[in-house]
Amino acid sequence: MKRILLLAAVAAAMMAAGCVQDNAESLYNKNEDNAGRDLTLSNDGKHDGGDFINHGDDDMTLSDQNPNLLNTDNENHHSYSQDVQKAKDVISSKGYRPGKIWINGGIMYVTAHPNGRLKGKQRNRAEKSLEKSLTRALPRYDIHVDIE
Repeated sequence: MKRILLLAAVAAAMMAAGCVQDNAESLYNKNEDNAGRDLTLSNDGKHDGGDFINHGDDDMTLSDQNPNLLNTDNENHHSYSQDVQKAKDVISSKGYRPGKIWINGGIMYVTAHPNGRLKGKQRNRAEKSLEKSLTRALPRYDIHVDIE
């Protein structure tokens, strides 16, 4: 029993000793790095008490800080929804009602509905004509057209 109490007392003393930190013997202050330079500048103009102050549009944005982040502020940014809208516009300009349009990688699947009924050869010609127009408008995709 005495051994267990002695072992528990030693374990408690070791745990308590790990929590004590006395920085009086340290070579550096907490505001200095290993070379002794001050890391926190009190009057650098960007920080006030640790909180960031916004100084206008000249400051860096998050996309400027990391070169691996994509720049999504660009107006020329590619968007699949813009491509789908362009396909709908082309389908409407050819006299069809746009149906389902979806993109899978580099392939665009397009469904169009004619205003009237189309028979076999007419449907094939209409599909080829619409596919040609869509390919001209959206050359980055391999387009598959289905007229229902």
